[in-house]
Amino acid sequence: MKASKLFLFSLFILTALLLSACNLNVITDLKSDGSGAYIQEIGMPTADLSGFGMTAESFCAEMGKELPPGMKTRQETRNENELWCIFETEFASLDELKKLYGETDTRINQIALADGELIYDITLDMSGENNATPGMGLNANWIVKMPGKVIESNAAEQDGSTLTWKLALGKENNLRAVSKTGGAGLDLGGDWLWYVLGGGAFLCLCCFVPLVIAGVVFFLLRNKKQKDSAQ
Repeated sequence: MKASKLFLFSLFILTALLLSACNLNVITDLKSDGSGAYIQEIGMPTADLSGFGMTAESFCAEMGKELPPGMKTRQETRNENELWCIFETEFASLDELKKLYGETDTRINQIALADGELIYDITLDMSGENNATPGMGLNANWIVKMPGKVIESNAAEQDGSTLTWKLALGKENNLRAVSKTGGAGLDLGGDWLWYVLGGGAFLCLCCFVPLVIAGVVFFLLRNKKQKDSAQ
């Protein structure tokens, strides 16, 4: 990869070379209007840090050197013994997201929002990292939170509208997903006809039953008046 495009990708690769285990989550949280957040999380066991004479504060500070403008940083402890350095940048549009992606080795095939659908299609070129693969404990995940209902993806895992790809070093990774951003209406899926028929039947029932009851009451009162008159 070119030096200008390394940034956090180079950092987590170098970290993997030093530490026995390293975790990376690159998260893109997309909203239906194209805004969202771009989050990079780097985690490792705290025991590995002490072995290299580093503290949590010094490690995250080293990782966060020369940050781009507008990026927020924080650190968390997870699973009791893992330190996570988190770097977050908010974007107001898909164009701003594309600009952020342009700072890494991310090839944008298509990221577009049109006709109630969000198309997300990128390729991560990690073919230059094949020398870092053997013996490394690197676990790299690319996570995208899609707006609306996901209707297509090649993700390894899906939890609702959250998609996760396991990144493979030494090759290109193509990541694609499509979601229906929709609107405020209900998503009736393929069973819309049954919903329509059921709704119609319910409305008919609500109108018909009171009429039947009113008719029965009227009939009984009419018969009672006739009997009273006959007496």
